[in-house]
Amino acid sequence: MLQVAPDADIETEVEDKTDDALYCAACGALVTRGRWRLSIDGDEHTFTNPVGVSFRIVCFTKAPGVGSSGDKTVEHTWFRGYRWNFANCRGCGDHLGWHYTGAASPPEFFGLIKLKLSDRPL
Repeated sequence: MLQVAPDADIETEVEDKTDDALYCAACGALVTRGRWRLSIDGDEHTFTNPVGVSFRIVCFTKAPGVGSSGDKTVEHTWFRGYRWNFANCRGCGDHLGWHYTGAASPPEFFGLIKLKLSDRPL
């Protein structure tokens, strides 16, 4: 973004630092924004599912680029009091993490796999 200083004859380039977009690492679709990051007992978590696969996840209050699929369940939940189902990229369908819902605050959030997110579109 270019701005002209009021008392100068030169244009000064001002870097826009508000773009905190996070994209799907597979297809480049916009998934969420850093400003929607949510701390639930810490900023990042490493969890292992019942078949032994470990995931490093980051939680977000909003993820407009995610669609959820599958039946919601409390089985093997990583967040007590929350049901989950799968969170998939709306652009390519890649599994990005999990959509959590519950009676606690917040009533819903997204636990997204850190390695599946990029700060740059493709």
